Amino acid sequence: MIKEAVVETIEEVESAIANGADRLELCDNLAVGGTTPSYGMVEITAEICKAHKVELAVMIRPRGGDFVYNLYDFEIMQRDIKHFKALQVDYFVFGCLTVDHVLNEWQMKTLRNLSAPIPVVCHMAFDLIHQHGQIKALHQLIDLGFTRLLTHGGPKESNLFNNLNHLGKLVVNSGGKIEIMPGGGLTKDNLPELLEAFPFQEVHGTKIV
Repeated sequence: MIKEAVVETIEEVESAIANGADRLELCDNLAVGGTTPSYGMVEITAEICKAHKVELAVMIRPRGGDFVYNLYDFEIMQRDIKHFKALQVDYFVFGCLTVDHVLNEWQMKTLRNLSAPIPVVCHMAFDLIHQHGQIKALHQLIDLGFTRLLTHGGPKESNLFNNLNHLGKLVVNSGGKIEIMPGGGLTKDNLPELLEAFPFQEVHGTKIV
């Protein structure tokens, strides 16, 4: 099982690796849910991760707030990906929605194509899509070639353990073509309870290790 630790500072990077993280998701501004880290931060973290054989996923999100991006927002995301591709990054993490809270398929496809050959991950923007539309969105992500979906399985204020039925539906509907990774309120302390309920292969959190 892969434990993905969310980190913001070099101290957190070193601590997560020391405590057994298999992968890091590097963000800035976790107070607003995470935004794109600086080039220097990504470069140094990538070097540390490589030395310790730990994977690195980098958040691509130009600002806090919603996930509906205008032309300037989207251009920033594209330029960040272009710059970070020169570094030893294992995954890019992003999520783009429309004003109607459905997947912005064109933006997601554009960023996925730009990221190639580096694999891409859809983050919890997915949870803002109405649950009745999430299976369709899941198949869109599969068709676009996304490697993984990070999801809370419900609204961010909900308890992850109350969302297990929906998370299970996502796993079943994934058909093994995209990894479903639960996150949001998951810690090293409640992880055994989660795995007893459902044997997820990858888990995510700020306190996962």
